[in-house]
Amino acid sequence: AGPRRARVAADAATRSTVVCMGESLFDLIADQQGLAREEVQSWTPFAGGAPCNVATALGKLGMDVVLVTALGNDQPGKDLMEILKGANVRTDAIQHRTEPTRDVFVTRSNDGDREFSGFGSPADSYCDCFLDTDALPMEDIKAAGVFVCGTLGLAYPETRKAMKAAVQAAKEGGCTVLIDVNWRPVFWADHEEARREIMPFLQSADLLKISDSDLDWLLGMTLDTAFINPCAVRAPFPNSIGVLVTAGEEGSAYCFSGPSGEVSGFVPVFKVSAVDTTGSGDCFTAGFIYRMLAAGGPAALAADVKALKKTIVFASASGALTATRKGAIEGQPKLSECEELAATAEQWHNFW
Repeated sequence: AGPRRARVAADAATRSTVVCMGESLFDLIADQQGLAREEVQSWTPFAGGAPCNVATALGKLGMDVVLVTALGNDQPGKDLMEILKGANVRTDAIQHRTEPTRDVFVTRSNDGDREFSGFGSPADSYCDCFLDTDALPMEDIKAAGVFVCGTLGLAYPETRKAMKAAVQAAKEGGCTVLIDVNWRPVFWADHEEARREIMPFLQSADLLKISDSDLDWLLGMTLDTAFINPCAVRAPFPNSIGVLVTAGEEGSAYCFSGPSGEVSGFVPVFKVSAVDTTGSGDCFTAGFIYRMLAAGGPAALAADVKALKKTIVFASASGALTATRKGAIEGQPKLSECEELAATAEQWHNFW
């Protein structure tokens, strides 16, 4: 991990491009709250997919961002292309395929929290199951400042192969690898196979984002334990520089390996009126990446306790603002909004 970290740190400050890889889809969000899928009377489509959400959020923050994904040659695929271009995301690495663009049914509780309740077609029949390794933009990946992906694509053999090849290229190029666990049972036919694929894959991450719903399934850990001792979350991933734990309205925590030991902390949530939490965690990730690159990369951040705390606060503000509007991408904030909300944390008592 030592030489790898040195290589990541050496030119991190000069690299500003982010490559996001993974699923782009439409969330079909229930118009009626508090109902089961079969009781919902109407749905509204919103563009989504975690890597896609991170890419558009970064684009809206003014970052240079490339999205590696597959889209169908159908109307949803064409609509997603327009949305991506509108968010200043580079689309030249997108693979266009004959299989359909994925759609996901999302029900909502009375307080705005969402639950993924299945697909319109068989889970393994969508275009994002078939990412072609030979068509990956390997030079862009090697030269990027950050490579971001999730784990959903590991459920499908062709995309799994492409994801592993992309991570390998990122590591060879000295690019920071950020992996979002993003556990979604509906994508996997066999949950034990999921664990066998996901855990080794996470060992290649420099940075890990783990949500409260990932914690129990992946590590058998409660949120209370993670918040009291965030470094217990990092412990199974000794090669990582840092972990981020997000838990919506409960707040977020972090643990980073700094030059003089581990640095950890908890950040309370910003009080906002949540309408739809879809994509809030992805906007948190984007906000974190934006500030991390501005600070000179993960190793520089881990060496500066105040800058690290400020980065998590900014990420938290980004995620909170997304929850105040419907839609993972439509609800994403502008840079000025994030900065304005994050600045209010300067008044937090006994925090700094």
